[in-house]
Amino acid sequence: MLSIVRSVVTWCSRRRPVVWAASGAVLLVSTVGMLRLRFDSDVLALLPRGGVAVPAFRAFLETFGSLDQLYIVFTAPGDESIEDYEDQIDRWASALLESPDISSVDTGEAENSSDLSWLADHQLLLLSDDALHTALARLQGRGMEQVLAQRRGLLALASSDISQLVRQDPLGLLDLLRDELGGSRATFGMRVGDRGYLSKDGRRRLLIAQPRRPPFDNQFSQQLFSDLATIDARLTRQAHSDEPAGDQRPPMLVEFAGGHRIAVETAAMVRRESIWNTVGALALILPVLFVVFRSAWLVGIGALPSAISLAVVLGVFGLAGMTLSVATAASAAMLFGLGIDGVVLLYVAYNHALRRGLDPPSAINALASPCYSMLLGMWTTAATFYGLVFVDFPTLNQLGLVIGHSMVLCGIFTLILVPATLRRRTGTARMRTLHLPWLSKLVYERSRAIVTAAVIVTVIAGAAAMRLRINTTLDRLKSETPGAIYQEQLVEMFGLPGDAYVVMQEGPELEALLTANESLSRRIADSTRVEVQAASTLLPSLVTQQRRVSLIRETGIAPAAVDAELQRYAAAAGFRPDALEPFRERLPRLLSASPLTYDSYREHRLGAILERFVARTPTGWRLASYVFLSNSAEVASVQAAVDATARGAVLTGIALVNRELAAAFVPQFSRGLVIGSVLVLVIVGWAFRDWWLSLLALLPTAVGLVWTAGLLALTGMELDLFALFAVVTFVGIGVDYGIHLVQRYRETADVSRSIAELAPVILVAAAITVFGYGTLVTSSYPPLRSIGVVSAVSVSMLTIASLVLLPALLWFGSNRSSASNNG
Repeated sequence: MLSIVRSVVTWCSRRRPVVWAASGAVLLVSTVGMLRLRFDSDVLALLPRGGVAVPAFRAFLETFGSLDQLYIVFTAPGDESIEDYEDQIDRWASALLESPDISSVDTGEAENSSDLSWLADHQLLLLSDDALHTALARLQGRGMEQVLAQRRGLLALASSDISQLVRQDPLGLLDLLRDELGGSRATFGMRVGDRGYLSKDGRRRLLIAQPRRPPFDNQFSQQLFSDLATIDARLTRQAHSDEPAGDQRPPMLVEFAGGHRIAVETAAMVRRESIWNTVGALALILPVLFVVFRSAWLVGIGALPSAISLAVVLGVFGLAGMTLSVATAASAAMLFGLGIDGVVLLYVAYNHALRRGLDPPSAINALASPCYSMLLGMWTTAATFYGLVFVDFPTLNQLGLVIGHSMVLCGIFTLILVPATLRRRTGTARMRTLHLPWLSKLVYERSRAIVTAAVIVTVIAGAAAMRLRINTTLDRLKSETPGAIYQEQLVEMFGLPGDAYVVMQEGPELEALLTANESLSRRIADSTRVEVQAASTLLPSLVTQQRRVSLIRETGIAPAAVDAELQRYAAAAGFRPDALEPFRERLPRLLSASPLTYDSYREHRLGAILERFVARTPTGWRLASYVFLSNSAEVASVQAAVDATARGAVLTGIALVNRELAAAFVPQFSRGLVIGSVLVLVIVGWAFRDWWLSLLALLPTAVGLVWTAGLLALTGMELDLFALFAVVTFVGIGVDYGIHLVQRYRETADVSRSIAELAPVILVAAAITVFGYGTLVTSSYPPLRSIGVVSAVSVSMLTIASLVLLPALLWFGSNRSSASNNG
């Protein structure tokens, strides 16, 4: 391997134009690919693929949730009523339907009166057995007489809405249906009817549109909001011109929410923070290099291998049509904190060679061994990132691939670009170099005390680390863009799908799913008192509908007989002769309704109501039933009912997702850590072929990470999933320092010289890494902020362990070897 590295160094130093031309061509092609990258703002991308509650929750949001929907919210200004703006909202609905970006619009109201009448005609088929018996009792004799007297009393309220309600439903059958569908929380608590989706305070109205493309299509999402802005401006002008001068109402507020808004804002955030993190990292790193080494060459070339490597990886991903998560894209700038180390190492080695009297060409050729050490360091870091590929978190898989591939390429580009750019002619001034001989002397004189103190601190830190606070909940991973915050507010405003528990069912046959759902809802009702909105309530199975039809027929109730009794009791209660004509007219349809089906809902333009519970998929059907639980005992009871009655049914929700995340953390974290560490062990063992040197190279990393965990615990820092898995990557970063120091000691067999020459390099490399990661501290995305904080602490601890503890152990090893030789 060393001979291959030596050949590459020599060839690149002699073929500079070829190296530069090839690198430029690669960078150009990669830039084209980078422009095609797409970004995914979905927080579910951060969740594991496996488990039970998590996949079910993902399926729920994909099918019944708001990931692909566009919400248009209209708010009445001041004391105005949203009802006064119905004409403008209707224009919005029409404009959206005419837009090429929108495939459908759900206004929350029936397209015409016959649609709601159709559902009312079928209401007896939607009632449970007990409610149906109550309804049938109201259709005859004493039951009819009592309820008519009660309904007549409502007319004293002198409300036109109540009067119309009584005329349409004099027997209170709709009240029974509303109770069956979940009372005040029916269809998520959204107030749906003739006036559409209204907020709980009645000041806002909602339209739900279905865009033709998903949110992660950045170009489409941007075009969508450009078109929405055009529609808004046009309709605002139209509303202004339609109203008489001096009698103009203040304009209503129009706002947008949903996955497309979050995607647009997130893409802008990614671009902004990627640029800021990159520029910020370089703005911190490059001045440090210049101040420390006074080298314009190092400032100009230092970041080049990292930049080209990252561009190549992102370009390939873009050309392959991949979609990167927000966290992966925005954290890519950390590569600069990892990759510049190699350039600094080779620069220092080249400078030391010049100081020893070598001419520039010979000094370049002498870089073979430092290049070998550089490649080992780069590839051990890559190995720990590759460990993330094997955990069950898609975003962490992406992060592992992006940084892992980039580190491998960064080692290669550093190997070929540095020899191709270093001076081959002797200049008038030599580059500055640094020595820290005092550190070597200090460690030598205090080596025993250092090792003793390290043992004590490690034990204390290890004990403290047991109290480290870990928050694995989904809330810690949410985006904080204005659109994401507003989306959460809509949950409360309109009762959109939020933190309710959901029972998900999936299968090829709808009837089988509905039958199982009926059994499940009965069992939940029998064993608990929780509120349930079951899919089969709105669409009972055909068997259940047929049973209810049989119950109606068994009573012997005929439309003519009901009508005659209704007129007699209505007159006795004080109703006018024609007051109940609307209800009397639909009695035949009510008592002989045809079966309800999924297609019949859609045919009568009521699919938007049903599709919150039942959805057709490419492979069959999905059902969602909503359960409102308030404590762990209720969760356990419903879970037992689900397990006992509905094969393939899964209870899910935010709380269960968080619980599953917590349960999955230890095995997933352990897998990533073990795989990354094993890869590092293999590389280090293969490189050194000496168990003692390999142990020395690895030990500071283990100790430094224990110190990190203890310090974070003592300061009360709370870590999320991203911060924890970032710790896995620091195994490779810390090992770099050990590899460089042990490799130099292996070459020179001189501990003092190794420490004096490489301590400055390690200190600068640590500062570079902190600056590369440290810009993440200012990120608006919480997982990235936590990575920034943890990285600063981790790198500091790893640096201390590498520059103080490792040299002390090297002195022990050197003294032991000398004593053995003297003996």
